[in-house]
Amino acid sequence: MLPPELIRRFDDIFFIDLPHEGAMYEIFNLHLSKYFPEFRNPDKSPWSDEQWRILLRDYRLCTPAEIANAVRKAAESAYYQGKPGKVDVLDLIQVRSEFTPSLIRDEDKILAIRNQAVFARPAAGPDQSRFAIPPAELFE
Repeated sequence: MLPPELIRRFDDIFFIDLPHEGAMYEIFNLHLSKYFPEFRNPDKSPWSDEQWRILLRDYRLCTPAEIANAVRKAAESAYYQGKPGKVDVLDLIQVRSEFTPSLIRDEDKILAIRNQAVFARPAAGPDQSRFAIPPAELFE
């Protein structure tokens, strides 16, 4: 999206796509730890892996900014409901149902950017987390 005269000054072009499941897990923990003390210990999550997989599946098309806004809205909702510092997976799933991710809302623009980035280097490495989706054969 940069003008051509500026692009010529860069040696490499990087493409930053939506985060994979491992990156989304880290993004969620980063923002959840701001509002909820139980998420401040990265080694001990209050949610099971299955709950995390459900949450990550529902937020698969979301940008990091949309995840941050969803966590903030869930924290505000918890505060107004009289349970500050407490959040459940269902609270975040409810927030997710209240907005349309930008990938769906602006699909044409984002797909055009993806198509132009065919030769760009990815900015993130492959997902090595325990939430990585294993590769599947298309035809067996």
